[in-house]
Amino acid sequence: MSASWLSPARPLVHCTIGDLEWWLALGGPSVDWSARIRIWSIGGDPVAWAWLTPPASLDWFVSHELTPDEEHAVRRDILAWLADVGREAVAGGASALPAAANPPDSMSMTVWAADGWPESALLCDLGWSATDVSLTQYHQPLDVDLDPPRVPDGYVLRSVRLPDDIPERVAVHRAAFAPSKMTDEKYRIAIAQDHYAAERDIVLEAPDGTFAAFAMCWADPVGSIGEFEPVGVHPDHQRRGLGRVIMRHGLRLMRAAGLRDALVFSFRSNAASEALYRSAGFAEVAVHRQYTKPIASG
Repeated sequence: MSASWLSPARPLVHCTIGDLEWWLALGGPSVDWSARIRIWSIGGDPVAWAWLTPPASLDWFVSHELTPDEEHAVRRDILAWLADVGREAVAGGASALPAAANPPDSMSMTVWAADGWPESALLCDLGWSATDVSLTQYHQPLDVDLDPPRVPDGYVLRSVRLPDDIPERVAVHRAAFAPSKMTDEKYRIAIAQDHYAAERDIVLEAPDGTFAAFAMCWADPVGSIGEFEPVGVHPDHQRRGLGRVIMRHGLRLMRAAGLRDALVFSFRSNAASEALYRSAGFAEVAVHRQYTKPIASG
């Protein structure tokens, strides 16, 4: 992932190291990652990965250094693996599925592709259907001066203090993304990742001592790219500009770390986050869409 951010494709790269480490945290402590993550190599060099969310949902990445024929061959192989996984889930029945999954007879495979990128055309050629579920990819260069954020009276903008802040940090996350599956245990996995830094895990402390807003800022010093994942505001403190305050502070921290660019993603159906990221100075560079295909057709 770091190498991809040093390629001519920048900033049209749809993932960072921060995404990968955040997904590891969200999986919790008991996931068998060897069954969910696959790596593809050519000549001994890793060129692609696929990240499975059971029963048959996929995130994927293929190196920009491949030829179009090589890229299509690798993507077809990844999709074939996904189809095999999906058929195994159907064959295993309800016992093979997570509690929240659809029943086997209504299951579909899902995968993401950006509008206008080569993988979207490939998916259409292979019989996949585009859905209305989409993510906006926002990008912002960090080569400009960033004014200090204006913190509202009574609030304190600071980094988390570990481990004391863990319960309150988890509580504000759960409130912002309710219903949420975040737990103290998952948060502890996040803060143990190589690219996590407590000074870039920032919060706005309300006058009563609780956390009103938060942002986790991931930094890849090799690829020189930062990412916000996640950003949230407690429902009791929304519509006060706190999201913009904390993101502007995060951008200053990324710039201070020597990073070239910042990235953030938003569901296009979430008007509040779309407006927030634009107000914080981000510009849209891509739209990523979910595609589906019935497992029976795989």
